[in-house]
Amino acid sequence: MLFFELIRIALGRQETFSHTPSDKEWYELFDEAKRQTLVGVLYEGLSRISPDQKPPRQLLINWHATVQKIICDNKRLNHDTIWVSERWEKLGYRNVILKGQGNALLYPDPMLRIPGDIDIWLDGDRKKIADYIRSRFPKLEVTRIEMDFPVRKDTSIEIHFLPSFLYDPFKNSKMQHYYRQQLAHPKRVELPDEGVINIPNDEMNLVFQLSHIYRHLFFEGIGLRQLMDYYYLSQILTTPAGVKLKQAVQPVIQELGLKDFCSALMWVLGEVFNMPKEQMLIDPNERRGRFLLGEVMRAGNFGHADDRVGNWAKMSRWERLTWGTRWSWRLVGQYPREVFWHPYYRISQYIWRLFNGYL
Repeated sequence: MLFFELIRIALGRQETFSHTPSDKEWYELFDEAKRQTLVGVLYEGLSRISPDQKPPRQLLINWHATVQKIICDNKRLNHDTIWVSERWEKLGYRNVILKGQGNALLYPDPMLRIPGDIDIWLDGDRKKIADYIRSRFPKLEVTRIEMDFPVRKDTSIEIHFLPSFLYDPFKNSKMQHYYRQQLAHPKRVELPDEGVINIPNDEMNLVFQLSHIYRHLFFEGIGLRQLMDYYYLSQILTTPAGVKLKQAVQPVIQELGLKDFCSALMWVLGEVFNMPKEQMLIDPNERRGRFLLGEVMRAGNFGHADDRVGNWAKMSRWERLTWGTRWSWRLVGQYPREVFWHPYYRISQYIWRLFNGYL
């Protein structure tokens, strides 16, 4: 597949295309790059392509213009990330930035990763945080996991009470205990030209981002940008400290019931990104991986291109429960335990919100 070849060329894992793309194929590659939100990082790879295989001039101009907007968006997100982190620190809440601009630092050029929203995990009493935000925005939805914090005009900010979760209540309890332990040991990083933020340490990041991708497979959908994030994150496993890191993470993945999904993800990263075996957390599983890759290519970034996904915002609570249960059922052959617990999670979420006055 030419698109996978373009990814490998951009990553330095392949030198040339197997055949010279036609102009039509180049425009299709650009469209798929937009669908998978990889326009910026793949643009960097165009300089590695031989002159006879480069895209048509007009497409290069359009691609360059898109990249300039991505760079501007990253500057804004970096500024807003520092701002929201410092704001909550002044209010007395220790915080960690999840994914987003922290992930961008994993890339050779952080300014080329297409930014999304800001996810900030706060260490504090959930009710106090929610009540503070709702004192300004009374109609905001609150869940046990997160809520919006709409204080910036052009930037979506999500407040996380928990980094991620599992439908299975027993596995989820273990997951939250693990995250609480890791919260005491964040990693300090510097955003380009802005300042310093906390992000998850390397061990937690490997577990958290795996669980985040897993969760989106059930709920919305996942794209290759999330997988590319994990590809770059996994490069830490090739360092001298990587062996110890693997030994620390593997039992956690096993205990949380994420091993099957991890094996599928490793296969996709090897197949699409040509990731070497020594960079993989565990052995890949081709059968599970092919299923996952099919979902990724159909869904696009966060499922925005998936015609199977309903309009969640316009659904009633009952429709969300029934549609979500049917949607997760497609995964019963891959991850039956999570599928089984999905209705329980939705019902318990409703009861929790009802009891706390958040309906």
